[in-house]
Amino acid sequence: MKFPEETIQNMAQYRQQNEAPQDPETEDKKEYTVEELALAANTTVRNIRAYQDKGLLPPPTLRGRKGIYNNQHLSRLRVIADLLDRGYTLASILDLISGLEKGIGLSEILGMESAINSPWGKEAPEIIPMTQMVTMFGRQLTPANIRLASELGIAIIQGAQVRVNSMSTLKVAADLCAMGIPLGDQLEILRMSRDNVEKVAKEFVRLISDNVLRPYEEKSLPPKEEFPKIIDLIWRMRPMAEIVVKAELGRAMEVAASNILADQLENIMKALEAGKDRAQ
Repeated sequence: MKFPEETIQNMAQYRQQNEAPQDPETEDKKEYTVEELALAANTTVRNIRAYQDKGLLPPPTLRGRKGIYNNQHLSRLRVIADLLDRGYTLASILDLISGLEKGIGLSEILGMESAINSPWGKEAPEIIPMTQMVTMFGRQLTPANIRLASELGIAIIQGAQVRVNSMSTLKVAADLCAMGIPLGDQLEILRMSRDNVEKVAKEFVRLISDNVLRPYEEKSLPPKEEFPKIIDLIWRMRPMAEIVVKAELGRAMEVAASNILADQLENIMKALEAGKDRAQ
């Protein structure tokens, strides 16, 4: 999951407030009752109590029987809300906030996030008119093929436009259709190959999970000095995985071509020889 700009700003603000002492004479209002804090953070008193129980939010300063909160509490609540919106669990948010407090900076955390969440494919999605799809595939653009292409995320109809996640894949499919290979058969092969490719991808990722990150499972976050090594390894895994998959696909295509196309070519050659003999 990628941190939106607002989340990054809130994290940076929280980090700054955590590092620097606050001067109530030069700052805006810094004190809140729990009700005022809930209103300012757009949350509920119940949530604030729950975050305190789980260690996500430090306790307030007590004045008599009243708890007094400050802007550091507000900043943390905003960070928590942003991360919850992105799908992070409370446990992972606690680890992240603990890392910020222990001196792991935004650069390390955002560097790790970028290595994991940056698009692994080299193509950006494109939006094309539906008329272009019709031109490319003609009568093969049947409702069934359109539905299957959408399910596979290849081409998704959006009104009179189509969102294409890989234009190179779409162009290859159109070229094969022009050579007489049905679009439906191509999509079924893609569906079958995707299952196998996803299994391989999971195992590649598991290699890093098991051998690099697992030693830190008992800790909230890896030590700050380990972040660059882990980030570098994740980035380097991308081309490594592509090289291995491409080499294996080439090997498999060679075997398949030898087993299937070579036999057909031999039959064609025999038929040509037989035709020559009859002509003589």
